[in-house]
Amino acid sequence: MKDLRSKNRVKAEGGGSAMTDLVFLLLIFFILVSTMVSNPNIALNLPTASPIDVPSDKEVIKVGVSAANTFHVGADGTEVNGDDLEAAIMAQVAMTGDSIVELSGDQTSYWQSGIMVIDVAKKNQLKLVVKTKN
Repeated sequence: MKDLRSKNRVKAEGGGSAMTDLVFLLLIFFILVSTMVSNPNIALNLPTASPIDVPSDKEVIKVGVSAANTFHVGADGTEVNGDDLEAAIMAQVAMTGDSIVELSGDQTSYWQSGIMVIDVAKKNQLKLVVKTKN
C-alpha cells in the first residue's frame, strides 16, 4: 500500500529570532532610560530667594550656626551650646515680645544644627525665616 501522507509537512516551531530581537530592543531601551535618570550625588545649583520685607516694628530673633556648628543667639551673637539653645531663644522671645526667628548658617555647617533650631521654633510655635543669599 502506498503512503498517502504529504512529504511537505509544516513544522509547528516558533521563530526564535523575533523574540531575540525584542529582548535586545528592550535591553537597549532600559540602558538608555537608566542613564537619563538623575543621579542624586551630583552638585546642585540651589535657587536664591528674593528678600522679604519684615515690618520695622518687629524685631527678629537672630540665630546663627557657624562653620564649627556653634549656635549664636540674639543681636549680639551670644554663643550657646545645643543643650541651652531653646532656653536662649525663649529668653530672646521674652525680651523682644516677638515670635520671628531668623536662622542663618554657614554653608559648611551640619544639617542637624539647623534642624535643631527648626525643632525649637516648631515646638514653641514660633515663625521661622531662613536667611539665604540674594
